[in-house]
Amino acid sequence: MPRRLRTLAAALVGAVAMLLDTSALAAQALQDVLLVTDTRLNRVVALSRVDGSIVNASFIRGAAGGPFNLLTPRAAIAVGDQIWVSDQSPSVNGIWRFDRAGNFLGLVGGNVAGGGLSNVRGMRVIDGVVHVVNAGTANGAPGPSIVRIGLDGTILSSFSTVVGSDVGASPWDVMAFGGRLLVSDGTSRAVQVFNLDGSYFGALTGALNNIPQQLATLANGNLLLAAQGSTPTGSFGTYELRADGSVVRQWTGSPALGSRGVYELGNGRILISEAGGASTSRGLGTIDPAGPAGAANFTLIEGLWNGGWISEARIATAVIPEPSSVVLLATGLVGIAGLARRRTRG
Repeated sequence: MPRRLRTLAAALVGAVAMLLDTSALAAQALQDVLLVTDTRLNRVVALSRVDGSIVNASFIRGAAGGPFNLLTPRAAIAVGDQIWVSDQSPSVNGIWRFDRAGNFLGLVGGNVAGGGLSNVRGMRVIDGVVHVVNAGTANGAPGPSIVRIGLDGTILSSFSTVVGSDVGASPWDVMAFGGRLLVSDGTSRAVQVFNLDGSYFGALTGALNNIPQQLATLANGNLLLAAQGSTPTGSFGTYELRADGSVVRQWTGSPALGSRGVYELGNGRILISEAGGASTSRGLGTIDPAGPAGAANFTLIEGLWNGGWISEARIATAVIPEPSSVVLLATGLVGIAGLARRRTRG
């Protein structure tokens, strides 16, 4: 066989083998999703931003004996081209770091001397710095506070959320709003306001008779607030607040332990992740903002859920060419080889 034909034949064999091995052709594409934590199964789930449907039920899920093990994941957020997951468990006391495909990168904090984090909860990227809600004192952590962390994982500073004896001893979430920082606080049962330098500004709301959890914004400029874990049970649920803290609407009367995470979907419905995890008919679902309060205004996405915070992210997904494309390309290569063979014989 002439050298040129042997070379072409070898190239053809290699190309076809690569085509048949679709994993070699898999490419990384970025997909806009919502990330929500579930502490019942200790996982991070990817959802559609449009309707909240599940895109990947186990986008991040660790296991004992592996490089990481989620124990009480509270919030999963995008930090540059990474995904950070706060883990409230006293066995972790830190923030797990992953790439956009969910591959483990490392841990910020942890149960080491000077780790600096303890009982971590909500977190946000604000002005290029990760703001993390910290509630404990283990590992040299500052107690109830907002801890500021650089994008490289270096702890930069913190400020206390405690004001007197009635405010800030149990912070849950932090969010930028109106040029200041909002902190949902279980001690005062209210949303508190801090200046960007950490100094206290005042209360946004009065006591709501619940434990305020995640904060979010609506397209109309108002606030959404998830609330759970207190009494009376009729106060559990989701609230819409004006910028002055007054209540516009509320969807309460939720069973179990109420709502932890909240987000306005692209289709106009409100996505909530509930706490508790004991009901097959409650958990992750949506409510109609024009609908009534109570359990009837709820469309289930997945039950048996012990949900956490909801946030926007862009994750990497594998894209594999359609089989028809593989066959077409392989056929073309075979045809080229045949043509070369006829030319050689001529």
